[in-house]
Amino acid sequence: MSQRAHVGLALALVALAACRNGDDAADDDGAAIDAAGDGASCDPARPRSMPPELIVGPGAGTAALEERVVASIDAASTSIDVHMYTFTVDRIANRLIAADQRGAAVRVILDPNQSGVSSTRSQLEAGGVEVKLASSSFPNAHAKFMVLDGATNFILSGNFTLAGFDDQRNYAAVVRDPDDVADLAAIFAADWSGQTPALDCTRLVVSPGDARSRILAFIAAAQTTLDVEMFYIADSAIRTSIIQAHTRGVAVRVLLADPADMTENSTTATTLRDAGVPVRVLTPPVIHAKLLVADGVALIGSHNMSSTSLRDNREVGIFVREGNAVAPVAAQFASDWSAARVW
Repeated sequence: MSQRAHVGLALALVALAACRNGDDAADDDGAAIDAAGDGASCDPARPRSMPPELIVGPGAGTAALEERVVASIDAASTSIDVHMYTFTVDRIANRLIAADQRGAAVRVILDPNQSGVSSTRSQLEAGGVEVKLASSSFPNAHAKFMVLDGATNFILSGNFTLAGFDDQRNYAAVVRDPDDVADLAAIFAADWSGQTPALDCTRLVVSPGDARSRILAFIAAAQTTLDVEMFYIADSAIRTSIIQAHTRGVAVRVLLADPADMTENSTTATTLRDAGVPVRVLTPPVIHAKLLVADGVALIGSHNMSSTSLRDNREVGIFVREGNAVAPVAAQFASDWSAARVW
């Protein structure tokens, strides 16, 4: 299948910083990393032709996130591109094989460092699916997304694992706006061919690139409310920006995974609490979400709030400004906040 055309201006890439690798592991957030600049930012606020649909995981029955993913694979007729950090669910692998065999050409990019990658790659390739390992230029190919039929995107915070679907709080966006779909397709095509994606003022939040500066600007622009539901926060500038929002009168709530699930959160929760920011921790479910909601605008995707994630990994998120679309994740945050333990 031919590679999709790239459009627009190239995103500036930042130099790789020396950080620890690993599956969602907290990294060094020292000043040498935090002080460096990012690429040029752009305004992601232009209207969409249609709003995204946001999905809460785990969910139940046919509304469960896994069922939505499977149904979308089964419905694809021409192509499926999957970029997935950790992929161990046989059921989804088998659905992708079936899709490829019925004529929906499937390509899969996997992170080379994850346990189980050899088994999943072998399973997919034995079924005729094209698989590549992500470039070693990324400390982690931590993105989690699909492009189906060149018309629909799934952007997820969760991996294709049993825990990702059944035990963790995750969010996903189903996106059908042509600009958003084309941009995500361009990222996949570039990573497939080992090139740099060219994007023109995308609504997507992409690492490597200007993700960190855009997220900092997003937090800094909050005027009334800021809700953060995050697996972990390690980047010191992000912590500082959250504290500054609280100091200027924004109603801030920070919900983290329990330190039993992510040790780094003990330091983060204490730092924020001591600055007056309301902080809670929750398990179960494990908070694996990567969610910020500021003044009713949501950011979801694969980014943890660490310097490696925001600058060096392959990561993808999306701003969602349509209020009706944001409502399900805002409601879930409120429910999780009520159930969480005060730090």
